[in-house]
This record gives sequence, structure tokens and C-alpha cells, in this order.
Amino acid sequence: MTTPATEGSAETTRAHRVLLVREWDQQTTGSGCCGRLEGGDSEIAGASDFGHCREDMEAMGEVYRALRKELPQLDVQVVDPRNLTFLLPGMLKDARRGGASWRESFREVRRGCGQGAIVVDGRVVSSGVIPSADVAVGMVLRQLAASGS
Repeated sequence: MTTPATEGSAETTRAHRVLLVREWDQQTTGSGCCGRLEGGDSEIAGASDFGHCREDMEAMGEVYRALRKELPQLDVQVVDPRNLTFLLPGMLKDARRGGASWRESFREVRRGCGQGAIVVDGRVVSSGVIPSADVAVGMVLRQLAASGS
């Protein structure tokens, strides 16, 4: 029996990764209790601190659910744009693995680290305004087809 792991090609074992970049409404500091800015009535925070992000969070949630339903084999991850420790090397690695030059890879990283970005294997398919779930799934499918997957 042949499995992707025994076929010998690194490309056959690589799962496609989709990054959905949107702000998280919870922890924004390193503390577990004293650094929370959401919820409660205090001198430094109110319950509506992240209200401006809620629509984007819900829209990206619809995209996430649609992608998981339509393409269950994909590695779909929701990432906060402030998590540059994950985004920068992850996107560079994905783009380079997909054949992008260093210049193209850095261009994609610059576009993909913003709120509302949808990134497929290091390639930004949408940035800024979050598309509807159906449109987003179509964008991801087109990028996968363009990359020969």
C-alpha cells in the first residue's frame, strides 16, 4: 500500500494551508488575568472595546466554516495580525515552498499581515474587506487550481 509519506516526494505530503487573518477580541498582553482588555467595567476597559472588530470576526467565522465544510482536507488557521512571530516565517515558508521568489514572497507577506487577509499557501487571495463565504471559497479554490493542486 502506498501512502503519501512513502511516495518519497515532499510535495505529496505537504498539506495546503489557508490563513484567515483577523483580530482576536481577547488577550492583547502577556498576562492571564490582569492584562485583559475585553469585558467588565473598569478604569481601563469597557465591554465594548472590541465591538468594532466583531463584524469582521463574524464574517471570517463564516468563511472558516465554509472552507472547513467545502475543503475538509485543508489546514485552515485563524491568525491575529499582531502575531507576526507566526505570520512572517509561516507565510515566507509557504510562499517559497510554492515556488515564489524571495521578492514575491516578501510582497505577499506585506499584503498578508493585514486585517481581513486570506492567504493560501503563502499567496494572498484577498486583503482588506472580507468577502462573503461563497466568494472566499471560490478564491481559495482558484488559487489551489492555479498552483496545480
